Amino acid sequence: MIRVLIVDNELLAGIRIEHLLVTMKNIEVLGIASTGADALVVSRQSPPDILIINLSVSNMDKVWITDLVHQMDLMPVLIFCPSFDGFNPMPEVISRKDSFNMRLINSEDMAASILGACRMVHKRRREASGAPRTHLYVYSYQGIEKIPVAEVLLFRAAHKYVVAHLPDRTVTINDSLKSLMTEFSGLFVKIHRNALVAMSAIDKLEPVDDHMTVVIKGLDSRPTVSRRRVSYLRQLMPLL
Repeated sequence: MIRVLIVDNELLAGIRIEHLLVTMKNIEVLGIASTGADALVVSRQSPPDILIINLSVSNMDKVWITDLVHQMDLMPVLIFCPSFDGFNPMPEVISRKDSFNMRLINSEDMAASILGACRMVHKRRREASGAPRTHLYVYSYQGIEKIPVAEVLLFRAAHKYVVAHLPDRTVTINDSLKSLMTEFSGLFVKIHRNALVAMSAIDKLEPVDDHMTVVIKGLDSRPTVSRRRVSYLRQLMPLL
């Protein structure tokens, strides 16, 4: 679950943002704070992962953001909106890579920024834990869908994305095949430059015409094994 705190001194604008977020899966709105001081109080009780800041941030207003950064173990991702030409509300203590500046506030821009911030939050959590993930995430305007890694039978690269094949559906994820192979080396085996198969799901190798394929339990698709990987898979089969 991603926790979001809205900081907005215009109640109706804050409510509009809240209405958008409550429709998105796996995103929890902690509340709407009208001032930086209120935001600090809420953050101490329940630390947010994302802060949406819709304030005219003067030099005095920036103090609370600095205090917030210093009090938290993991700084929330900040979304500043709106930003105007020649006006940058971002305090110097905040790195640009930890925040988003928006020029307009509309549902499409806000949803896109929220999803980008969610990706950043998940990346930070992964880097902090150092352990392989138990879930993958699919980001859309409906929110965040959690995909258990244990249910994935096949990863297959397609164009710029990777498609995860589950018993009942397929989902597109943003991870690269190379990063998945590194992270889940004990669970998946490379059978081709564009495919990883869950070791626990391999039933057998089966020749088709002039190439070898993998029969995967619970999946109709039979991906091709590259010639250079056939020997390795044959040695692996008795161990599965």
